[in-house]
Amino acid sequence: MEMPYEMAVGDVYFSPLLLVVIYAVFAAWVTVAVLNKTRLSRLIVFPSVTFLAITLLYVVAIDAFYLRF
Repeated sequence: MEMPYEMAVGDVYFSPLLLVVIYAVFAAWVTVAVLNKTRLSRLIVFPSVTFLAITLLYVVAIDAFYLRF
């Protein structure tokens, strides 16, 4: 499989990491919504730090298994 180096949109080049981060933020947002719906978020002391931690876990997982940059 060919590894992506840069994504071109017009004359602007973007890192493939940008796509991974966008996917990770969306997945973390969905995860937090599920935690709020199931009321498990009330057990979390620092919600903003938890959101960043979940986002980081998704970035690592997406990079390792789906989009390798």
